[in-house]
Parts: sequence; structure tokens; C-alpha cells
Amino acid sequence: MESVNVVRSQIMEYRASHDPAKISTAVGVMGEAVSYAGHPVRWKRPKFGVIKVNCDGAWCASTFRGGYGWVVRDFVGMLLAAGGEGGLFFNKAAMAEASAVRAALMVCRERGFAEVEIESDSQGLISMLKGEYVIDATLEGLLYDIRALASQVGRVSFVFVKRKGNAAAHAMALHVTLMRGSFCWDAHGPEFLFNILAEDVNIPIRI
Repeated sequence: MESVNVVRSQIMEYRASHDPAKISTAVGVMGEAVSYAGHPVRWKRPKFGVIKVNCDGAWCASTFRGGYGWVVRDFVGMLLAAGGEGGLFFNKAAMAEASAVRAALMVCRERGFAEVEIESDSQGLISMLKGEYVIDATLEGLLYDIRALASQVGRVSFVFVKRKGNAAAHAMALHVTLMRGSFCWDAHGPEFLFNILAEDVNIPIRI
């Protein structure tokens, strides 16, 4: 059945590539691509030459403990780096989300990326970074750090994405929160992340 599904997927992609009418170019209200060749597209590729970083936080209200994760990919979806930190104390979930963005920007600065797109499924945080919402006083220090880092990276844009488009960062945040500690992987990444990255770019290979 897996082989049949792979063949069906390839046939649909072939037909779509030869018939533009079969490619859905509809974009949702949050800028999320709907489908390609009949398959839902979870992760939207950035423009040529742009680095996309997905960020997410994890937080437990009963213990105030949590963590955050980030995943860096290029414009074709290849993993460049991934990491995060767990076992931290946060007053609220938004602090974990903001910490993820700050950590991701630090990585982008260290690696010398010139143009970066930061995605998060925290709509409130993204709105504050864009100046659309009044800044939460508890996040003021983190948001100041984020803006300072963004000015050192170069060209940075902040984008809201739905949870299903942020699956890789969500998995990373959960992993580091459970493991507790600071983690960083280069291009190969951890094994548990491979299938998510492959599915995000419609590659049928699984491990």
C-alpha cells in the first residue's frame, strides 16, 4: 500500500506539473498555501535565497516549566540547523514562544544569514513584533532583544503560520522540553525530525 501511495503521489504531481489548472494557488487568510497536486502543503517554501526559521515553544501551566525549539531550512526545504532548550521556567506560554524566536535569531546572526523569514504559530507574538498589538509588559525585555538581534542579522520578516505548518519546530520544542537541556544539530538533524521534514516538502521517503 505504501508503494501504491508513492506511485499515486508521483502521478498526481506529474499531471499537475503539466496542467497548471490542477495546482491550487489559493492562499488562506494567514498566508498558508492550500495544496499542491491534490496534497495539502504544510510548510511553505520561502523565496529564492531566503532562509526560513520555524520557532515554537512548549509550556506547562501547572509547573511553569517549558522549552522552545527552532528549525532552520533553506528555500528548497533542506535542513541547515535545528535545536532548542528545555527545562526552563516561564511565567506564561508567550515567553517560551518569544524565547524561541530570540534563540533562532542568535543562530542566524552567528551563521551570517542575510535574509531570514521567522515563522511562529503564536499570532499574538507575531502581531506584537510587527507593531500591530500593544506590547505585553512581561515580554518587553524579550521583544527588545529580538528587535536588536534582527537589526544585526539584516533583513528579517516575522510571519504567523498555523500549527500544521509549524510541525517541525513543535516536535523540536516538545523533544527538548522532555529531555531538558540545550541541544543543537547541524544539517543531518535528529532522527525523529527526518520524517516531518520529508513530509513538509512532499518527499515520500520515511525512516
